[in-house]
Parts: sequence; structure tokens; C-alpha cells
Amino acid sequence: MKPTPPSGLLPFLAISFAGAWLAMVPLWLDGLRRTSAAQGTPPLAALCMILMMLVPALTAFGLTARRHGPRAAARLLGLTRATPWRHELRSVAVALTIPLGLTAAGLTLSTLAGWYSPAHLPGPATLTPLALSALVSVPLYFGEELGWQGYLLPRLLRYGRTRGLLIGGAIWGAWHVPMTALGGSYPGHSVLLGIPAAVVTAMLLGTVIATVRLATGSVWAAVATHISLNEFALPLTHEISARLVDPLLAGPLSITTWPATTLAVLGAWLAHRRRTEA
Repeated sequence: MKPTPPSGLLPFLAISFAGAWLAMVPLWLDGLRRTSAAQGTPPLAALCMILMMLVPALTAFGLTARRHGPRAAARLLGLTRATPWRHELRSVAVALTIPLGLTAAGLTLSTLAGWYSPAHLPGPATLTPLALSALVSVPLYFGEELGWQGYLLPRLLRYGRTRGLLIGGAIWGAWHVPMTALGGSYPGHSVLLGIPAAVVTAMLLGTVIATVRLATGSVWAAVATHISLNEFALPLTHEISARLVDPLLAGPLSITTWPATTLAVLGAWLAHRRRTEA
């Protein structure tokens, strides 16, 4: 017999997915669609994305507080500090480097393939605004990861670690569909290509983020990994390029980063297997 879904899993998914689509309704009604990587993010799109990112955390906290009360919900979801601050800071520092390393490996492959042309290294004038943006955006990324890593991941582990991580990544990719279909991840490409590519990317990167969460025991480390991906790896790919970048061919979401991310996932799996067999 197949295991029944853990308590609260289906309501969480239903509300999170419905909330994501509702948050994107204004953009669909407005007819907005990114057709080029050169397009910026209009204020309406930024607002809708903020609302979408908060949905998983609000859903997770609401469902948990309803069952266990607000104080217990904070502890169960990882809002309260479960480890010493020194460990938390070390975990966050390491987590910040992971997406940058994977992106660097992918950009090397993109450059060799002729799809990317690095022009210069980033300086303080580039890094300072990115760091400020990352600090301001912490609540938004915590809004996602409190839901995915604090609520969803423990319930998916019931199906086994490897299967749970991959299912979680696929769910994360499918949750982004309302935005991906509007050209959010791969502007200028057909949704028939963009959506499957986004799901594969999410399965790989989502597995990395979840592995960081399990390895460090810290939701904050998972938040740091997500921040590094969106607030540093993505914009830096464009900032140091000599020409317009196609996100499908270069950068952290590109097919050229898939091999490095796959190797990272495989390495983490082998390390976990050795620990459990020791």
C-alpha cells in the first residue's frame, strides 16, 4: 500500500498553489509578458511577486498554528533558533557560497560553448547595491523557505530522503508556473520549453537548498542559499557579461549549470549514504 499523505500536506499544497495563481492574476489581466532578458521588472510585477513569495510561509504558519498554537508553530517551523548563533552564522556563510560556485561552473561551460562572454570582475559599485537588496529581501525569501523547508520538507521525508527531496524540488518548480508562463525565468522562450526547463532547474536547485537545510539543521541557511541564488548569482551573471545573457544558456537557471548542480546533488547523496551506513 502507498503511504497516505502526512497531515496537512494536501491543504498546504492546495492553498500555496491557489495563492500563487491568485497573486499573478493582475499580471495575466494586464497582459504583461517578458519577451527579452533586457526587460526590467515593472512595479506591478514586483508587487505580485512579493505577494506570491509570502504565500507559503503564511499558509504554513496558519495551518501549524491552527493545530498546535502560535508559540508551538514558531518552534515547529524553525522560526526560533534551534542551534547556537555561531553555528547559524557559519551555516549561512557556507550556504551563501554554494549558488555562486555552481553558477561559476556553469558560466565556464557557457563560455566554452560560446554562449557567454565575461567582461570584468564585479567591484564595490556592483556588489554594494546587491548586498543592500539582499538584506531588504530577507523576509521574502524567509516567506518561501519557511513554507518549503520548515513545513513541506519534513512531510515529504516520509517518502524517503531522496524521493522527498526530488518531489519537493518538482513541487517548487510547478509552483513557479504562473510566473514562468509569463516569461519570468526564460524570457523570449516558448512556455513549452520554459516550463519543463524551470521544473528541472527547480528539482536540482531545490534539492540543493533542502540538502543545506538538512545538513545544517537551519532554515536560515536555506534562506541564505535562496538569497545567494536570486540576489547575487542571477544579477552578477548579467552584470559581468559583455552582452545580453540568455538565462536558458547561461547563469544559475541555465542548462549549462545543470551538470554542476547534478554533481553537487549526487555528492550530497553519496555523503549521506556513507554516513548512514557507517
